[in-house]
Amino acid sequence: MVALVLGLLLLVPALGLLAGGGVLLWADQSQRTGDGFLLSPSGDVSTDGYALTSDRIDLGTDADWVPVSAALGTTMVRADGSGPDLFIGIGPSDQVASYLGDVQHAVLDDLGEDGAVIDREVAGGAPAGPPGAQPLWTEQTSGPGRQQLTWEPADGDWTVVVMNADGSAGVSADLRVGAELPALTGIAWGVLIGGALLTLVAVAIVLLAIRRPRARGELPPAAPPATAGPPPGWQPPAPRTDASGDPVRGSSRDQVT
Repeated sequence: MVALVLGLLLLVPALGLLAGGGVLLWADQSQRTGDGFLLSPSGDVSTDGYALTSDRIDLGTDADWVPVSAALGTTMVRADGSGPDLFIGIGPSDQVASYLGDVQHAVLDDLGEDGAVIDREVAGGAPAGPPGAQPLWTEQTSGPGRQQLTWEPADGDWTVVVMNADGSAGVSADLRVGAELPALTGIAWGVLIGGALLTLVAVAIVLLAIRRPRARGELPPAAPPATAGPPPGWQPPAPRTDASGDPVRGSSRDQVT
């Protein structure tokens, strides 16, 4: 019973690993764009202010031998707009805060998980100048229609900003973020193989538990010993006698018989 319960308990996480590995492998093989990015759901957001910004993105790590770019690969921010030319920029959070600290703007929440959602509106005035004229951006792009910014992640605190290219108020865009995630293939196969091995172990334990074991010390039944001589219950024939009780001497044929 203990082995049976243990096998069933191992089977539950094993099947979970198989399912998780399958989902990761499916996403890795079938959900990438033509240029190799995995994209978040889209989020149509707008503000009456002058900018849409992400929360502070903390990419710090205490392990210098694990670069952030190795896990994320190239990242991407895509914005589709139907109004004025759009600007997308990413820069150090402290410098972005200096530029937009007194500017009316909206801060996005959970960018990349369930699509872009506005978390809060920050009161303020107009920016000191159009975003493209600021020297703070690590990467930037601007223009009409769809704009796509790609960036190689690095350690530090970063903020993504979407504005009208001329710095005017009333920003509206359909936003998506994505990343190459080059490690996803190896992670998916690792989870899948681990789940398969754990499933085999769990099934083996269950089969051993339900198999009827031979009683300890039990031996197969022995064959009856072979016997020689007449069959049981056989008795020799009584000698023939005459009327006086004397034995009768028979013929040689009778004696042989």
